[in-house]
Amino acid sequence: MDLCTAHEAQNVVFGSILINSTPATVLFDSGSSHSFISNKCVADHKMLMLGMKKPILVKSPRGKIKATHMCPKVSLVIKGVNFEVNLIVLESLDIDVILGRGWLTACHGEINCTQHSVSLTTPSGDKFVYDGTRPHPKV
Repeated sequence: MDLCTAHEAQNVVFGSILINSTPATVLFDSGSSHSFISNKCVADHKMLMLGMKKPILVKSPRGKIKATHMCPKVSLVIKGVNFEVNLIVLESLDIDVILGRGWLTACHGEINCTQHSVSLTTPSGDKFVYDGTRPHPKV
């Protein structure tokens, strides 16, 4: 997904988080079944990447992409709260991380598109709201 597509999507919230203590762009996307990380982000941050036992075919606005690698137990910090997530590596992803339906469900996440926010539950059970921003498409 690119920033232009994210800008037009209805069921997403865009923002910025920390990945392994480094700022990154994030898209909370209830329309995505899985969670992803860009191959550029993986390379830039020298993250551990493992081959997947069964590659998956990901349907994207740019067509189908075969995903063969993942990054296990990536540390995400959202409003000071640490989450761990396994992320599937995708090429041609302009956004650093996409957090999909599976991750949102595990965190009892609810996207509020009109407020550009996501309600989340921490691993310890506390609830908080992350206020996102509107993505600005590249010109």
